[in-house]
Amino acid sequence: MLSCSEDTKEKLVVYQSPTCGCCSGWVTNMENNGMNVEAIKTNDMYTKKVEAGIDMGLSSCHTGFIGGYFIEGHVPYDAITKLLNERPDIKGITVPGMPAGTNVPGMETINERAKFDVLAVNNDGSTSIWKQYE
Repeated sequence: MLSCSEDTKEKLVVYQSPTCGCCSGWVTNMENNGMNVEAIKTNDMYTKKVEAGIDMGLSSCHTGFIGGYFIEGHVPYDAITKLLNERPDIKGITVPGMPAGTNVPGMETINERAKFDVLAVNNDGSTSIWKQYE
């Protein structure tokens, strides 16, 4: 399992809109789980997504980078640690759109559990389910 001790932490660099509260909520959730996060506020999210090769149909509000992967949207902490532990040959993982629910970090806007998938984005742009949440 990935250790989040100070000497082994990889930095998660997150690009987010300066006015997006759900992005800040997600960053706080990652920090509360022990991630080393650098949040960069920008009004040009589109360029970061294009540079990462993220198809706009798979995009969400914020974009992060860690360990050579992109983390797009409200991906839970345990899906990220799974990615860093397994180190598959993929571009990154994403939760497309903005699913709202008590188990979606940063999107705790309703009192029910949202069902959503974290998708792996393969090097050819195809996707597969990385982790399911119910």
